[in-house]
Amino acid sequence: MSTTPAHAHLHTGHTLAPSERATLHWMLWGLIVPLIFYAARTVEVLTRVEIPFDSLHTYLPLARQLLEDASDLFGDPAILKVAPGAIVYMALSGADPVAVKAANLAISLVALVLTFDAARKIGGRVAATAAAWLFVLPHMLVEAGAVLMGEAPFVFLVALWLWATAYAADTAPGKSAARWRIGAVALAGLALAAATLTRATYMYWLPFAVVAFFIASRRLQGPQRGAAVRIAMVHLVALALVGAYMARQNEEFGRPMIATGTGAALYFGSNPVLSGYEPPYFGLVHDESTVTDGHGHLSIEGDRRLMAVAKTMLRETPLPVLAQMYVQKLGAVLFFSRAHLDRHVMNDRSWRVVLVILACLGVWGARRHLMGWVLTGAAAYQCAVHVPVLYNPRYSISALDILFVLLAAQGVALLWRQPRRSVALSGALATIVAGVALGAYHLRNSTPLMPDLSLGHPKLIQTAEPDTIQTHGWTGDPFSGEVSMEGEKALIEWRAKAFEMDGISILRLPLEHLQGQCQRLWVGYTRPDGAARASLVRLDGLKAGQEITWGTMPLVMPGPPGRLTMEFHCKPGTRMQFGELGLYEASEGRFYREKALSAP
Repeated sequence: MSTTPAHAHLHTGHTLAPSERATLHWMLWGLIVPLIFYAARTVEVLTRVEIPFDSLHTYLPLARQLLEDASDLFGDPAILKVAPGAIVYMALSGADPVAVKAANLAISLVALVLTFDAARKIGGRVAATAAAWLFVLPHMLVEAGAVLMGEAPFVFLVALWLWATAYAADTAPGKSAARWRIGAVALAGLALAAATLTRATYMYWLPFAVVAFFIASRRLQGPQRGAAVRIAMVHLVALALVGAYMARQNEEFGRPMIATGTGAALYFGSNPVLSGYEPPYFGLVHDESTVTDGHGHLSIEGDRRLMAVAKTMLRETPLPVLAQMYVQKLGAVLFFSRAHLDRHVMNDRSWRVVLVILACLGVWGARRHLMGWVLTGAAAYQCAVHVPVLYNPRYSISALDILFVLLAAQGVALLWRQPRRSVALSGALATIVAGVALGAYHLRNSTPLMPDLSLGHPKLIQTAEPDTIQTHGWTGDPFSGEVSMEGEKALIEWRAKAFEMDGISILRLPLEHLQGQCQRLWVGYTRPDGAARASLVRLDGLKAGQEITWGTMPLVMPGPPGRLTMEFHCKPGTRMQFGELGLYEASEGRFYREKALSAP
């Protein structure tokens, strides 16, 4: 008969060693919890009923056409409207919006795992944990990974490329490791080619990286030389695949391209009146129709025309104006623009400040690892290619955030390795807090972003006659002299027999004097039957001498002429004086089209 206590049999199983327990805790808090947190955060995006315009009118119809007859689609110029990767991806989900969203969530979670492991491969466990949390805490990659657009497959493919490249750059000895590296080179090349065929922003990076890493391999010694050759081979594989597709397009359509759209991107991005931004940020429609004459902006002919006008616009724009616009756009690409940011403390700009500061540390921390060169070069390249084209925050997010997350993770690992860790972490935190505060100050106090008619070729289309204007809420007439606001609101009301107003017209009100502070302006239009529309213009940072300008697209509606209003919200006692109110048109396409399209 045994004398062993019964409870002793309960402890005969394997007991985890301290290192195994540490690994489990690391996986739990470094990966599993971020995965759950990310999935929970995407619910709000996934449950949106509305389908984005580009998906509704371009991606999904082309995906359905691909399912119906693939050979017919690839022989149709419509395939040039967008890069084919997103179309194929949505077709694989049956071109069904719900299925596409489910696939988005799945591949975004995989992208998170790949980012986690790539960061571990480069910088260890601390970097991996930092990468996972920096992936899920900001809203940017949550939105990009769940929204019904082409961002999710692009981000996934970029994450796959970087993960496989991190393994291809490994220098561990042994035949088995060498075979794994060959597979990693092939996988990374395929992923990068697929990413470029999903969003063509890496097209010029491919040949540059091939040359750069082959040159680097000639200067490096030991295992690093072989790693540089393998990274060059990754890009060479991608270049060959993308080049083959472009050669096929040239054979079929006479243009060696992945997709059209470059002309429109450069046309809108080169417009100094709108600082190279998307026109809807200023209450305007896209005015490509002034150039394309019925050809779609994504058609071959429309793309050619817009490119010709864009090049003419760039040649005619004074260099100081162009340089100032590009500096401003670089700031927007890196830290986003007040044109669309909300006023929360930890908004997208604040998270970008966090990522950029930590990424700068990561550049130094990963300087001896070739993947640090890949990430730094790719991030610099993406910043450079996005400055000349039209600004839209979603382009910046899909292009840069995954790169910044991986670099920032190396920055956190660098801080963690410091002998005086607490001092290093405190210094980094103080720098981040200062950066966030500076970004918030700029958001609230910089000059409001509005169309700058002085940088274009405006055409006056209608002036407000004095007898058609009424003002309320000032101590006198602000068009006749400097007067004070009686309360927090004041109104300008313009009644005309007809308004020469459309989607590209701009309301202009010169501000000759301002003493005080204004927060916002509501520009509105009301028909005689009471139907009304309004557009919000933020005036934080408004200064005397600036023109108040805003597009009238949100106000346009059919029916008899009504009244146009401008309701100012300012501090009581704010003193103001205005110049002549009028409607203008400042389409650069209309101004430059004859010169651009008649050129030999």
